[in-house]
Amino acid sequence: MDYRAIIFDLDGTLIDHVAAAGRAARTWSRELGFTGDQTDRWFEIERRWFDAYERGLVSHPEQRRGRTREFTGDDTLTDAECDEIFGRFLTLYREAWTAFPDAEPALRRALATGARVGVLTNSVAEVQSAKLRRTGLDLPGVRLLASGDLGVAKPRPECYRKALSILGVAPHEALMVGDSHVNDVAGPRSAGMTAVWLNREGLPAVAGESGIRSLDEFLRT
Repeated sequence: MDYRAIIFDLDGTLIDHVAAAGRAARTWSRELGFTGDQTDRWFEIERRWFDAYERGLVSHPEQRRGRTREFTGDDTLTDAECDEIFGRFLTLYREAWTAFPDAEPALRRALATGARVGVLTNSVAEVQSAKLRRTGLDLPGVRLLASGDLGVAKPRPECYRKALSILGVAPHEALMVGDSHVNDVAGPRSAGMTAVWLNREGLPAVAGESGIRSLDEFLRT
């Protein structure tokens, strides 16, 4: 069928979040006085705190502060001190942003279908809109749908419902693609949408589904 809306995830789908965050974490941890490679520890902390945010247990600023206190090992840091310390990580992270080579062509193919094109992301609009601009993915007609504005994150059903309402389409009229099977495939499908799993790393199949390895395979006839 022809979809009236095509929705992309952002980090890990259009933007290489892991490479940018890893590069930022290595520099940041050295500046904080740590020795050795701290990236695995940082990603584990990020995963746990962001999972808490996605489940609605903490706010977006709270997960940042929690990550900062845990990474530094200093539970006495005030919110303002956490924001300042984490702000340095964000600066380094921004400097390392890059789009995957297949991202812009996929967005342009989606736009060429005449569908409404959105980017649904679990973050705040301020950071994610800057990410699109810096990487050249802020194409005319692409609408950013950030959980910070929606008030709820993927994979909670309200997130998809609010995004679809903004785009003005029904669930069965929308197609989503993303790298998280939970957030970008199972979640949308439970909301009545069609979804495609972008499995860049060739992870084991989920329920017999192996996904596509590149956005170059998306919307190809």
